[in-house]
Formats: sequence, C-alpha cells, structure tokens
Amino acid sequence: MKEMIDEISNQFQNLIFWLGTGFVSGIGGIDGDITVLFYLVIIDCITGLLKAVKNGNVLSKSLFTGFIIRKPSICLAIATMHQLDNASFMNDINFSLRVCMITGCILMESVSIIENLTQLGIKFPGIIEKVLAVKKEKLDKE
Repeated sequence: MKEMIDEISNQFQNLIFWLGTGFVSGIGGIDGDITVLFYLVIIDCITGLLKAVKNGNVLSKSLFTGFIIRKPSICLAIATMHQLDNASFMNDINFSLRVCMITGCILMESVSIIENLTQLGIKFPGIIEKVLAVKKEKLDKE
C-alpha cells in the first residue's frame, strides 16, 4: 500500500512539474516584468479581499469574477502575445507584444491596488494617482 501511495505521489509531482514547465514556457519565461506582475496580482488580490471584508461583500459576484476569471485571463493574454511574437509573420515589427501586454497589466494592477487602498482609507500623494492615470490613458490610446 505504501508503494502505491508513493507511486501516485511521484506521478502527481511529475504532473505538476510538467504543467509548470509548460506554463512558464507558454508565457515566455520568468523575467523581471513577469515577476513584478506576479507580485502586483497577489497584492491586488489581498487588497481586493480586504476591501470586500470592509464593505461586507466577500461572497460577491464581482470578487469571484476578479479572482477566478480575470487573474488567470491575464496569463492567457500574455501567453497569446508571446505566441504572436514567435509567429513568423510578426518578424517585421520592432517591439514585443508580450512586453506591451505585461506593461499594460502592470499598470492595470497598480491602478486597481491604489483604488483598493484608497477605499481602505490609505491616502496617496496626488502625483502617484496622476502618473498612473496618465500612463493608463496613454496605454489605452496606443
């Protein structure tokens, strides 16, 4: 019985390893931009949860949509842009769609964190809000 449990555990570890490897490869690897985005996503989830606790709507549909739908969708969007960067018909452009997508997501998460913290009563210097708003607006236009 112990051998069977060890074998199942080993197979599960192999599955997790290969899924993780495929995921990292699909998003173009782990670099500084992805690391920043990863931490911002975690901070946004925590601040969103704190805001929901404060507002008394922890089990709301918007919280579910934000955590379960939107956050994994960010990874899918980055993976899509990475695959487009690898496509042969995209060789004539001089910028990375993956980097553009990551930058947009970093700005989006940063704005969301500031909004969450503001609703929790944290005051930010106006310059921080203005810089992020301008960056987000420029990104939306481009």
